[in-house]
Amino acid sequence: MVEVMVKMIWIVKMIWIVTVTVLLFSSHTLCTNPGLKVRVTQKALDYGRQVGIQVLQQKLREIQIPDVSGSTHVPVIGHIQYKITGMRITDFGLPQSAIAFSAGTGIKLSIDNAYIHISGNWRVKYHFISDSGSFDLSVSRLSISEAIGMTRDATGRPAVHSAGCTANVGSLDITFHGGGSWLYNLFSSSLENPIRSSLNREICPKVSNAINGLEQHLKNMKISSRIDKYAEIDYSLVNPIAITNTFMDLDFKGQFYRVGQHKEPPFRPPPVSLSKQAKYMMYLGLSDFFANSAGFAYYEAGALRMNITDNMIPKHLPIRLNTSTFGVLIPQVEKLYPNMLILMNLHASRQPVLKSTSNNITVQVYGAIDTFAILPNSSLAPLFVLDIYASVSAKVAISNMKLIGSLKLNSLRLSLGRSDVGPFKVDSLQGILDMAMKIVVLPKINAKLANGVPLPHVDHLSFVNPLLQVNQNILVIATDLHYGS
Repeated sequence: MVEVMVKMIWIVKMIWIVTVTVLLFSSHTLCTNPGLKVRVTQKALDYGRQVGIQVLQQKLREIQIPDVSGSTHVPVIGHIQYKITGMRITDFGLPQSAIAFSAGTGIKLSIDNAYIHISGNWRVKYHFISDSGSFDLSVSRLSISEAIGMTRDATGRPAVHSAGCTANVGSLDITFHGGGSWLYNLFSSSLENPIRSSLNREICPKVSNAINGLEQHLKNMKISSRIDKYAEIDYSLVNPIAITNTFMDLDFKGQFYRVGQHKEPPFRPPPVSLSKQAKYMMYLGLSDFFANSAGFAYYEAGALRMNITDNMIPKHLPIRLNTSTFGVLIPQVEKLYPNMLILMNLHASRQPVLKSTSNNITVQVYGAIDTFAILPNSSLAPLFVLDIYASVSAKVAISNMKLIGSLKLNSLRLSLGRSDVGPFKVDSLQGILDMAMKIVVLPKINAKLANGVPLPHVDHLSFVNPLLQVNQNILVIATDLHYGS
């Protein structure tokens, strides 16, 4: 019985160890929800192929074919010596190419029926006889297959690498110029194998070199961007790149941080999904987390505050920020502080919250207004504190690879937080506060929003006719792309 109990305890321990191990392993493999998801479609690959083939064709033109020399045995005549020099590519065509996603690995590029035209010089020697001339070589039915691996590097940037390349030279046709025609057939067949081997050997490194050029562009991709003295954005990849046979998804952190202090907010990004449409080259999904992390960063940095003074109110308006105007509504203010200007300090009492619904973005703002009379000696006398809740609508657009926005006031609710001048009804101040929000506060905020937030992008790549759509908890940008210097 004791032996049975010992075995049962041992089994329970083993199950516990295995369970913990699996859980620990799973914690490292679970995906992190991104603040920004980017989907690249087949349409983008097709456009990239047009641009990339031009670059690849230029790289392949740079192939250096070494001189060829040797000897060959010719029936009846015997051995002859030959030397081929100065070979250079005069034309290189890639008429048929295709590119497609390779699920789980990356991208596959295939080229068929490519051709090469080569010129060079020849010289032969047979006993005391020698001759020389030039030649043209046409290579046809050349095929190239390249697998491009897509990964995430240690810095959180997307990375590409050559995952396998094969090249196959089809047929070669040589036309000789100069010299005796009887010599041509003596060594023409001897040239084919060395030239074929040289081309097969040189093509794939050039293809890999072109891919390395793309990798350099990706290495220069900004994965963080400082917005101002308060906030910066982290655009690093948080998950491995997901590749299917029809699209590729990249999950970026898409999170604002206070400059110099990467404090995590008290909320987490929700799952982000994109529809499987493929009308555009690229789709970007920005979750509400993207904007709300900005609100948290600016709130933590103490940037969500503003002083409102009388000189900010247009001169033609009859309502002024002074004790005379406020005295009409709150008589105690005029009695205690006659003919004095008023300062209103607006500040957030908690982070603003953005919510996206179908075709609508609203921002909930929670704050307080500390109101002071400005005394003759410039010191401040506290009057009252108003707690405010405001709802604003947001509009967004894209300009110069930046996401820009503007806010419009929907509603503003007031409550009395504290009064140093006695009790009064806050409803009487509604008109003044509405005016201050619309004329002073929102224009200042909109001026900052007009500066824009930079979107992640690769050098020389820009959006073409982007379309914005607001869905539940996510803003989707659908766009085509243009590559140019």
